[in-house]
Amino acid sequence: MADDVKGRRRYHSPLRAEQADGTRRRVLAAARELFLARGYAGTTVAAVAQAAGVSPDTIYVSLGGKQGLLEGVLSLARFDPEDPAHRDQEHRRDEVGALADPHQRLRRLVELSCETLTRISPVHAVLRGAADGHPFAAGLYARMLRLRLQLQARNLQTYLGTSLRPGLTVKQAAERYSALLSPELYHLLTVERRWTTRRYAAWVTDLLDHDLLG
Repeated sequence: MADDVKGRRRYHSPLRAEQADGTRRRVLAAARELFLARGYAGTTVAAVAQAAGVSPDTIYVSLGGKQGLLEGVLSLARFDPEDPAHRDQEHRRDEVGALADPHQRLRRLVELSCETLTRISPVHAVLRGAADGHPFAAGLYARMLRLRLQLQARNLQTYLGTSLRPGLTVKQAAERYSALLSPELYHLLTVERRWTTRRYAAWVTDLLDHDLLG
């Protein structure tokens, strides 16, 4: 009997897992739409549940409520393993190292960063708005800032580490890259100033080319 109970506890249903993942993605898609339309404060778990066709309890159990919704939406905006476009972007990032010219590698990195900014900038604006009145959102904003700096430092070390101009450390280069390729600046220039993403990428590449590579 004991062995039978243990066997049942170890049972895993691929179909059930697939259904749960599909429900989670449907909930996060609904949350994204409502966050963009109403902001963080104006979006409720009940409204997301209704839009996704699930119960509020499902959201609390699977995602931890409203805070988990925002974290989940941001995570999928950064990288969605089920999205072919996101996987293609990662593949193209891996190809950057094969480029012999560091100036070309930098240009390609900026272009890839701009693709990510296009996806994440609208949701990041929701996070910035929430950070003013919600301690959780302020903490998440700070974590996102640290994570972005860490990832960019790692990319610069990998693809440009030996090509940085003398006297410039990877940390200093990452701080400058992170500032120019931030969701805040991207939003200012592409939304408020109506720049095209191509114009933005060209401007940032020109600045960083002179500043990081000399």
